[in-house]
Amino acid sequence: MAACISSLGYDQYSSNNLDELFNLPRYKRYLDLTSHEVNDQLENHSNKRLKFSHDDEFVNVEKRVVEFSNKEFPCLKIVAGSVYIPKDNPKKPLGEDAHFIHELFQTIGVADGVGGWVKQGIDAGIYARELMKNSHTATYDEAMKGPVNPKRVLEEAYKNTHSKGSSTACIITLNSEKSSIVAANVGDSGFLLIRKGKIIYKSPIQQRGFGCPYQLGNCKDNPSVAHEMELNVEKDDILMVGTDGMLDNMNDSEIEEIVRRAINEKLKPKELAKKIGNIALYNSFDRFADTPYARASKGRHKGGKVDDITVIVAYIQ
Repeated sequence: MAACISSLGYDQYSSNNLDELFNLPRYKRYLDLTSHEVNDQLENHSNKRLKFSHDDEFVNVEKRVVEFSNKEFPCLKIVAGSVYIPKDNPKKPLGEDAHFIHELFQTIGVADGVGGWVKQGIDAGIYARELMKNSHTATYDEAMKGPVNPKRVLEEAYKNTHSKGSSTACIITLNSEKSSIVAANVGDSGFLLIRKGKIIYKSPIQQRGFGCPYQLGNCKDNPSVAHEMELNVEKDDILMVGTDGMLDNMNDSEIEEIVRRAINEKLKPKELAKKIGNIALYNSFDRFADTPYARASKGRHKGGKVDDITVIVAYIQ
């Protein structure tokens, strides 16, 4: 399931509005665990919350925010929205995907628990959710030191995640000063960079063979295998991040067509994420669809792939 951290996007920061900035009691942060109840409108389910606090982390936060507020505010920022659709499985109603959005520190991430662990009675979704929760915490820690480094975020999150199982992971941050996005990817989750309705970059997948992606956790992989990327971005670019439930069921041409319509209709990021998620869901049940998954299987599979679907859309403004 998606561990969707509440997005915090503000244009001004000072010690006087610190509590308002986090919109929470002092020195507390909250992790939104999205519900497994999927309604007809594919709402981003956020009616379940798990509290966690990091009292020690916030001791010097006012000083640091004051220092940040004295600098010129970066030109670019991301405004993001997401949708999560777990596949229908009564034994794992929360699914195996997870994600977070941290607009305050301009960082987003997705994870997809590897389903093969079910043969050992292990729900890999638990690992994915813990990994994303720890990635959110590590993003804050990284931001207090300087620009967020996605690979270091993964390294810190990996070190502190102890659940059984394994997961793919993709962390992306916007470096406003350099007008670039920096990413670290492990496995077959990934992202697209879209400019004026055209996909100009698609992250490569990491896998040892069909259906066997690189993965973090109780396996032989670790963050050292992460593929690191840095790409220049421009105002009005669109960053689309997803697990393989989206990427395996959506052709590039479909995504581009939906994005162009969304631009014309001036849809918000969450609204575009819903449309992409809806089409991915439809294709996943189509036994005759010409999907990336079917082509990659080289005849072993036809149609779509029924899977958990996570989509994050971030507008670069």
